[in-house]
Amino acid sequence: MPGNLQEIIVCIRNGDHKAFKKLVELYQQPVYRLAFRILGNEEEARDAAQECFIKIWQKIGSFDSSREFMPWMYRIVANTSADRLRIMHRHVLVPIDLVSQILPAMQQCDQGTPADNHDLALLITGLAGNLPGKQKIVFILRDVEGRSSEEVEAITELTGDAVKSNLYHARKSVREQLLRILEKERTIK
Repeated sequence: MPGNLQEIIVCIRNGDHKAFKKLVELYQQPVYRLAFRILGNEEEARDAAQECFIKIWQKIGSFDSSREFMPWMYRIVANTSADRLRIMHRHVLVPIDLVSQILPAMQQCDQGTPADNHDLALLITGLAGNLPGKQKIVFILRDVEGRSSEEVEAITELTGDAVKSNLYHARKSVREQLLRILEKERTIK
């Protein structure tokens, strides 16, 4: 069984199913995690991850070995997930019960606790579900996954300016949604 990624890729190109299984084991979690963050639905994310690995198997011959594998793979995940979003013809909305559970904790004085920060991160990720496709993917890759701007450019095949623009508009939209929710919460009390 091949040990490093380059050897695994060479074996897969030669039709080695065991090498492909090893690749799936290595990257199953990151692929699923990104698909879930884009789609916001466990079942859709599992289906997207499976579809991504099928595409990787089919397209491994077109992978340029002089480049990094992760951006190539993430591009397949991002494109597959974006396609699934278009097919679904819906935006994932933040459930109102999630907002009502998280807001009281957010409004308390101490925002430094890990639980509060985790809840805020969940709310922000949920609000990202309302973003248009490219903005959502750029926001998730950059602000949720913590990828560098260069990695986001490589994964999305967008220019640096397009990444910056999409990220700016995504952040602005998430911030505005959060402020509207907080304002509504204040008027209800």
